[in-house]
Amino acid sequence: MTTYVTRRGFITLVGSGAAVAAVAGCRPGTDGTAGDQAGGGAATSDVELRLMVWASAAEAERYEEDLAVFTDKTGIGVKLEFLDVGGYQDKLNTLFAAGDPPDVMFQVGRWIGEYATRGVLAELDQFSDVIDLDAVDAGLLEQATYQGKLYGVPTGSTTIAYVYDRELVTGLGLEMPDDTTWTWADFAAFNAAIYEASDGQTYGTGFYVPWLPTITQWARQHGQDLFTSDGTVGTDAATIGEYFQLIEDMRADGGFAAQGVLEDDSAASLEQSLLGRGVIASQIIPANQFSDLNSALDGRLQLMRVPGEVDGARRGYTVTPTLLWCQAAESEHPQEAAQLIDFLTNDPESYGARSIFLGVPANAEVAEVVAAEVSENEQAFVDFTLGVQSEDLPAYDMEPAGTGEVQNILVTLATEVEYQRMTPQQAGEEFMSQAAAALEAAG
Repeated sequence: MTTYVTRRGFITLVGSGAAVAAVAGCRPGTDGTAGDQAGGGAATSDVELRLMVWASAAEAERYEEDLAVFTDKTGIGVKLEFLDVGGYQDKLNTLFAAGDPPDVMFQVGRWIGEYATRGVLAELDQFSDVIDLDAVDAGLLEQATYQGKLYGVPTGSTTIAYVYDRELVTGLGLEMPDDTTWTWADFAAFNAAIYEASDGQTYGTGFYVPWLPTITQWARQHGQDLFTSDGTVGTDAATIGEYFQLIEDMRADGGFAAQGVLEDDSAASLEQSLLGRGVIASQIIPANQFSDLNSALDGRLQLMRVPGEVDGARRGYTVTPTLLWCQAAESEHPQEAAQLIDFLTNDPESYGARSIFLGVPANAEVAEVVAAEVSENEQAFVDFTLGVQSEDLPAYDMEPAGTGEVQNILVTLATEVEYQRMTPQQAGEEFMSQAAAALEAAG
């Protein structure tokens, strides 16, 4: 069964500058809890590394295939620990507190500042003789760097995107918009037209309103940054309030899903999701999800850029690490853990099963090799991401410690606005005061 990230899973996912966000699944191990699997290769070393990821059982099998190659090449065993995305950070925190963290793990950009401040992540610069970063995009590495020190290596790159059910839209007699020129006003009008043409049966769009990558892009288009380089709030109350107001105005005319509708979007498969059933015609996704989503919907989806890139104060787009490979500072096998990160970054064979599941490979030379073997849907994602990456985009700063709490604040405020317990303008003011306090406390 195809799994996808529900709106509940979005909060825990890749909230890094794109961050974004990741395609890793939301389902637990086969017994309904976290899963442990030993690598399939024949270990000849006394060392066994622990690698912790979030994944479904099917996704874990992909990782196992690639890890078996590492074991065959190095003799180093790898025990894969995988669990549901919703419980991942709590489990990781528990392991760190107990002094028993995995050697290598998934991290997302918005967590790096917090974990680095606690001193629990290894500074990877010290393994420059093991982890070869010469062919890795410098911009991506910068987004894994906190206070001048490298704490992660990108699993791959991605960005945010819109997907529309093209067949549904054209079936209503509407033409798909030009995503290279459309504005937020065009976006609102188009989604309202979908609702009207469907006689109220399909909302134009419905997406996770408080997702950091979307709000980051909105702020950048308004000439601001959500966070400054010195770790403070870089936007203002009016900009955040306008974002919430746009959603509420669209909700009023059917362009955006009605109050409470998105709460039902927790189906296990895309086919039974709101998008799959035609309740909504579009949504925002991490672009690396496109291949699986479009395959599940029989090629009905069209990958598009987020609006507002041509009429704003500046471009909003960023290309960011999908996820980061990070190493525990307390690893008992630091050299071998660094070897694993190097393998997962620089060896084309490490992508044999996962392919571009975790983004376009960060190593440009490896990306060229891997891209030669991808499907049509995967190629669409690669072309989309590399196309954005090739453009002249404003610099993007690493998210500061406290970003995770800022995300939680946005979730609360978005709910208050949706249920009309707070106006968009009030939410903007509350965001400024609460986010500033959260960043200062994490400082």
